[in-house]
Amino acid sequence: MTIKTDACLNCQIKSNVVSILNDEELCELGKGCLQTEFRKGELIFKEGTPAHHVVYIREGFVKLSKKGIGEKDYILSIHKKGAYLALNNLNNQRRQNSVSATAVTPVKVCFIDTEVFGLLLKKNGQFASEVIQYMVGDEMNYFDRLVNNVQQQVPGRLANSLFYFRDQVYNQNPFKLDITKQELAALIGTSRESVARLLKEFQEAGIIRVQKNTFTIVDEQKLEEIQRKG
Repeated sequence: MTIKTDACLNCQIKSNVVSILNDEELCELGKGCLQTEFRKGELIFKEGTPAHHVVYIREGFVKLSKKGIGEKDYILSIHKKGAYLALNNLNNQRRQNSVSATAVTPVKVCFIDTEVFGLLLKKNGQFASEVIQYMVGDEMNYFDRLVNNVQQQVPGRLANSLFYFRDQVYNQNPFKLDITKQELAALIGTSRESVARLLKEFQEAGIIRVQKNTFTIVDEQKLEEIQRKG
């Protein structure tokens, strides 16, 4: 379902970034905004398709993925309510989405026209500064995960991912994992079988507890030790 909206002015779930805009600017933003809902598993935007929007997550969780060798999907990150996606589409020289975004739960998003968003960046320096800070923070988080995946063995990567879900995605312990073991494997660059085996080993060692798709980090010290050893 897609809704044309100019209600950004009265939106109750504005991001901290957009809250900087004045009433006139919020009305301008609303004219270039479409609110859309997606079911779990639906594609929000696809790698290689024309890039015309910045996407704001109003509700739910979204995974970003990219095709690798042999057209295999690699999951780059998981994003939640309040996150912006496809900010690199603000580059006028970029004509295609560089990644794909898929709903891992029911999701509500706003598609914001890049031209409208770009004009507001030029008009409001504080808004532009906040967007840049957001992009830098998001990029540094991604770089940290990338370096860990390159330098660590699979147990360390799995430990990293469990802390990532607890501390950055869900901000709670226990947490309900909304992706499958296959997707978790794609996030840390290994096979589903390796993930299943290691999760079982972590459980038997009393490090985590898994009940269906609810994960609890039981022994943080042991998990940190695995993380450090890599």
